Amino acid sequence: MNLERLGAHEAARAYVQQTEVNRSAAPARPENADKSRTRANSRRDTVTLSDNARVLASAREVVQQAPDVREQKVADIKQRVADGTYSVPSHVLARKMLTTEQN
Repeated sequence: MNLERLGAHEAARAYVQQTEVNRSAAPARPENADKSRTRANSRRDTVTLSDNARVLASAREVVQQAPDVREQKVADIKQRVADGTYSVPSHVLARKMLTTEQN
């Protein structure tokens, strides 16, 4: 199961389903019911992330918080267009035109 593609909701649902499967696979014994409840209450699930996973999660969060549009760059280009000082090198324009035509 690829955890990167799972959202929080899907991950929680998968966890609950797996827990239910584990509970149904091991029938509780009445004489040990109190002991197993005590152990179940004292046990906790844990997850340990590697340093690489932490760095990746941190980088993903920064990218997701970044704006889709760089407002300052857009404002600068708009101002240069309005002033008549905006120009695109002909080789860049030609390359873009060819790339667009090929797609």
